[in-house]
Amino acid sequence: MKGLPAAINNATELALKMMANVSAHDLEGVTRYCAADARFNGWGPQPLDSKGYRQAMTEILASFPDATFTVYDVVSEGDKVVVRHQLEGTHTGATFQGIPQSNRKIKVLATVTFYFNNGQAQELWLNADMLGLLMQLSANPLAKN
Repeated sequence: MKGLPAAINNATELALKMMANVSAHDLEGVTRYCAADARFNGWGPQPLDSKGYRQAMTEILASFPDATFTVYDVVSEGDKVVVRHQLEGTHTGATFQGIPQSNRKIKVLATVTFYFNNGQAQELWLNADMLGLLMQLSANPLAKN
């Protein structure tokens, strides 16, 4: 468990520490708990590495500078942890997915499934209501042009 504090030694604690770092907008803190070859699924059309994850999350945090991530449920079995959480924020920052600053508040429910191997996050799977997010910003990706 190279590089990890001794007090954090199980998958649930690691997942919650990573979620706390996301809520603190500390993306380096999140990836500190990841294996060098960790894969992030669901943050883009293809799996991302740690650098791609940081880029995707930087876009979200730049668009929603007051973003908070509230954890509601944690289910853990062995090296897998599922965290149900909610992103809340206000679109007062940068353009998001082509949508200019709208000053709209958003709430997005999501789950992240973490797989830990040797005390590090090896694979993560995000399932977030991105359609709901876009609709809250008054974008309708299903509208026909």
